[in-house]
Amino acid sequence: MKWFIIGVDVGGTNTDVVCLHGNEVIAFDKVPTTEDVTSGLREAIDNVLQKLPNEKWTIGRINIGTTHFVNALVQRRDLVPVSVVRLCGPASRALAPFDAFPAALQALIRAKCFFINGGYQVDGSPITEVDEEEVIRVIGEIKESEVQNIVISGIFAPLNDHQEKQVQELFRVHFPEASVTLSSGIGSIGLLERENAAILNESLKPLCHRTIHALAQALQELNLNCPFFLTQNDGTIISSSEALNFPVKTFSSGPTNSMRGASHLSGIKDAIVVDIGGTTTDVGSLKGGFPRQSSSCVEVGGVSTNFRMPDVLSIGLGGGSIVKHRTEVDQVKVKVGPTSVGYRLTAEAMAFGGSTLTATDIAVAFLKADVGRRNKIQTSPAVLEEANEEIQWMLEEAIDRMKVSSEPVPVILVGAGSILKDTKRPMIGVKEFILPPHYQVANAVGAALGQVSGYEDRTINLSGLTREEAIAAAEKQAFERCMKNGAKKDSIQIIEREEIGLSYLPGIFTWIKVKAIGDLSDEALTKARQFVSSTVEPPSLQGARPRDIEAASHDVIEEPKDPYIDKKTGEWILSHYDIHCISIGAGILGCGGGGNPRIGRLRAESALKKGKRIAVIHPDRLNEAPYKGGKTGVAAFMGAPGVTVEKLSNGIDMITVLEYLDRVIRSDLLDPSSEQRKKLNIQTNEEETEHVSDIDPNLIEPRETETSRVVALMSAEIGGLNAMEPLCVGADMGLPILDCDGMGRAFPELQMFAPAIYGCPLHPAAIVDDKAQNELILTAKGPKAVENHFRTTIGRMGCSAAVTFCPLTADKVLETCIMFSLSRSFRLGDAVLRARSEQKDPIKTICQRENGVLLVTGKIVDVCRENTGGFDRGFVQVDGTGNDEGRQVTVEFQNENLIAKSREKNKGADAKEEILATTPDLIVIVDADTGIPFATDEVRYGLRVAVIALASPPQMRTDTALKVVGPRAFNYDVDFVPIGEYQQCEPIPPPPK
Repeated sequence: MKWFIIGVDVGGTNTDVVCLHGNEVIAFDKVPTTEDVTSGLREAIDNVLQKLPNEKWTIGRINIGTTHFVNALVQRRDLVPVSVVRLCGPASRALAPFDAFPAALQALIRAKCFFINGGYQVDGSPITEVDEEEVIRVIGEIKESEVQNIVISGIFAPLNDHQEKQVQELFRVHFPEASVTLSSGIGSIGLLERENAAILNESLKPLCHRTIHALAQALQELNLNCPFFLTQNDGTIISSSEALNFPVKTFSSGPTNSMRGASHLSGIKDAIVVDIGGTTTDVGSLKGGFPRQSSSCVEVGGVSTNFRMPDVLSIGLGGGSIVKHRTEVDQVKVKVGPTSVGYRLTAEAMAFGGSTLTATDIAVAFLKADVGRRNKIQTSPAVLEEANEEIQWMLEEAIDRMKVSSEPVPVILVGAGSILKDTKRPMIGVKEFILPPHYQVANAVGAALGQVSGYEDRTINLSGLTREEAIAAAEKQAFERCMKNGAKKDSIQIIEREEIGLSYLPGIFTWIKVKAIGDLSDEALTKARQFVSSTVEPPSLQGARPRDIEAASHDVIEEPKDPYIDKKTGEWILSHYDIHCISIGAGILGCGGGGNPRIGRLRAESALKKGKRIAVIHPDRLNEAPYKGGKTGVAAFMGAPGVTVEKLSNGIDMITVLEYLDRVIRSDLLDPSSEQRKKLNIQTNEEETEHVSDIDPNLIEPRETETSRVVALMSAEIGGLNAMEPLCVGADMGLPILDCDGMGRAFPELQMFAPAIYGCPLHPAAIVDDKAQNELILTAKGPKAVENHFRTTIGRMGCSAAVTFCPLTADKVLETCIMFSLSRSFRLGDAVLRARSEQKDPIKTICQRENGVLLVTGKIVDVCRENTGGFDRGFVQVDGTGNDEGRQVTVEFQNENLIAKSREKNKGADAKEEILATTPDLIVIVDADTGIPFATDEVRYGLRVAVIALASPPQMRTDTALKVVGPRAFNYDVDFVPIGEYQQCEPIPPPPK
């Protein structure tokens, strides 16, 4: 008796089914997808069963891939409300769950959210322990709200999921009918993105239960009593019982199935796969027969998530893409896509008797594809040639972008639209184009394959542990999880290992990711068969009633607009659009470092939604009432970017540190002979820095004085996350923010703060964490000593803390700081957004705006990154394209981009190297199409980028400053040569009259 496997791929347009015997395709069928999913699936499977040979056979299992759940999210249907319980102790309270969701989706699924005790630090120690009585009270509130779907999300839960499981167990006891998703089972480091993914998962669970029940019924009606599995995002399968709890794991099964099927049908494990459908083309990279996973956050339905998804590039080109053409000065201009006739191809395309010129018609008429009738296609040879050239260029550009190295690779073409590619046309970097047998149903073939996976994905402190030991432990964990998920022990192999060093952390922290795969075991099949027999019963999980989408608010897309100035006060009152622009500009001015400004943007926007006011003032107003005589506080975060994306601000730590230092300055603690000093345990380190830990601020006795009063805030650096922090704090404290900063960009260390460079002491200085632990520096020999001591201290604070320095007088602000940097940041972001909306070149716009220099436009062909001394160091190599063809530019970085060098690529070892730009001038890598900046930890092979140099402000170019921020300060034996004159930005908030 032959043992067959059926693979099903339910797409948005068609449902494809194949039957495999070993590696052989026995039969296949394709039918239109039905709205209820199961009717079309039942018809397609029945058609395949009718085509099977007239001999004894049995269906061993059925694997199903479906876009049903992700479609429900995108279409905002069948989603239920979700309550979130965040285990965070005093941390991560400034941004609530759902704050990063589109407004319409929030209105549909947001239920009560709770911040409770729990959470871990990056080193694995608890922020606070779980309070079980508190959890039981929260459970009671959720029950009263009649919400049944719960997410439990703990800080650094991917490192240790014990607390999440502890709370889950309390729900089982006190609310057994509740459905619970743990964030640790969904995503990796990045609290908001992981929590978002868990929320989407839980909101879809009732729909998932109904769908799997319907699938089981459909198979029973076909007399198929075999187990069935669902395909998931990484190219493996999960049992239908596991899929009940993890619908998000199936979101991207369509592209993944196509890539796995392409590998299986061609026998090639490492390649680029191009899946050309009716409307779009998906391009991905195969590694070991599996899709390469995305290394960055993935947006699904307008929500940023970080669960495992394939790295796929989609372009608006398919067999149904509409071809538009016009003639200009005897030259034919052609545009292909993104609009498409879609499933109406056989009715509307010319080759089938219709009147619309499509990409399929071009393939039929120009490439002689054997589809439809060639004589029906009525258009000129010039249009055919130009359209074909455009199609080939679009495909080749997408292929090149998805390559992971410059080495030539094979390209496998699948999907019904594969006839669009001219496989005889050579392409640099491609060994050959392969059109395997059954390419039209590669997606269903991929679905039929039956391997399972296991992962280990966590941050590890290597203190007392070698890298080899850490990796071996991670491999063991992945192996055990793979076996638990149903793999045969002797078939399991490790197919992926990745290690990422984390910067700014004390000790040696590394992020290790391991993936194991194995063949499905007989025990797993038996277990799945037992589950299927019970799945025909109606699902017990119903969830709360889905809210009416008509009652939900709609997302507001804010159009570009000019800043608003309060005519009475001269304040620039920030809007949502202003904040968006400032965050883009801050990313550009971050020079690849400074942390992601997105979290700051979300916090600032959240403040506006709560009715708070964010005001920016001209620095000259410090000499006018009501600010005259007061000082300016500096608000910044210090720590590891890898920690700040997981352990967020609690919203009061920055206020606490500012108020703490204010009390210190107004006391007599700075007087060496003061009585208060004698009461403190003041220590002196090897650098002669006087410091004291964990003082109760209430024990400090301040004096009443107007001269120390903080009347405004400013950014320590305008690049990255710290550009946004004063906006958030100013909104909470009711203080204006000065239109200036202390660096004019991002730099990695505190002594690079311009006032410190020009003699302003950083001490007294303080840092405070989310648990109100504090460290005070009373005196220090210099700014570098403050940097060194605080960099060591933040280790005990979970590697993230709010920091502030000695407040600045008006004179020092005006003499030493970089003026109008918030205006500069806004104008940069505004220029990028307007250029995109007006379909102008954003790169040219940035350069014109800033008197900048475009160093190269091209493709990243090499990235080298390592973590040494707590910093990310390495280089990015860009090969020029277009007008820059033949040029190669290398950008070296230490967290921030520091130096750009050029050489002529075709001259090899004889090529002369030229220094194009160095720190303190700003070297920025942005997306060549959108102008959006890339951080140094985001760059990777294949990205199309522009490298731009912007002039640094005069304060950072003096001999005094260059000793601290010039190339020699970073151990480059070159002199600083300015790339051009700094163009002073026109301030948005006006000066006093």
